[in-house]
Amino acid sequence: AGAALGACLKDPAKWESQAEISAGCKDFIAINDACAEEIERSCSGMAYSDDTMVCLTQWTSQDTLSAGCATALPKKEAKEDASVDAEKRAWREKRKKARQDAQDMMAKEKAKDGKAEKKRRRRRKAKADDDL
Repeated sequence: AGAALGACLKDPAKWESQAEISAGCKDFIAINDACAEEIERSCSGMAYSDDTMVCLTQWTSQDTLSAGCATALPKKEAKEDASVDAEKRAWREKRKKARQDAQDMMAKEKAKDGKAEKKRRRRRKAKADDDL
């Protein structure tokens, strides 16, 4: 597929029927066009594939991208506002405490079961000794 797929997507004469290309698809085509050299050089020529964006944004050092390619790539989302972060942090702390409480309760049960098992073994041993 690769670049041939891009050529097909951009030429409506090659389509089997009339279609409308979504804005997201148009953006993806524009990125593939703007970053063609980078895709060939850094992404093993994986144009128009599932890994194209991952390669350009995560696997390729941003300082090796041309200005046109860097501009075409989606901007990193700004940090969420502090209130959402505070809410999320509070929720995480609550969940962490609940998990720790559950682990502590399981440890207590395990220790309790262990003590009961020791008592049973002692009783069996004492009974076996009495039977001798």
